[in-house]
Amino acid sequence: MDVRSWMSPDPQTATPRTTIAEARRRMHTYGVRHLPIVDRDKLVGIVSDRDVRSQTGLARDDDDEPVATVMSTPTWTVREDADMAEAARTMLSRRVSCLPVVDADGLLVGLVTTTDCLLAMLERIAEPAG
Repeated sequence: MDVRSWMSPDPQTATPRTTIAEARRRMHTYGVRHLPIVDRDKLVGIVSDRDVRSQTGLARDDDDEPVATVMSTPTWTVREDADMAEAARTMLSRRVSCLPVVDADGLLVGLVTTTDCLLAMLERIAEPAG
């Protein structure tokens, strides 16, 4: 049960120069909670909805600032050919709810979340013994 089978492929991304307001708008528009941050095809960070959320529902004081100011870096990743259990262990040990998925060349190919891990484990449990 590899990560490739459970990840969301071709995720929405942003660059380090994308504003916090634009990142929040993209997340809302595409219904996602995480945006990998890429610079010249290289993964350099990740932002979550918490990173860009306004506490009051109004504009943030730093909405015009780049996401580079709030992104998490370094970014923990998982290879697309890794087992889902490895992804789950990494998320637990690093206390993150999402991992960018990279190919053998280190290029971003998807995202895997804790929900994906739970669904994969439920499927594994439901498989008949044999």
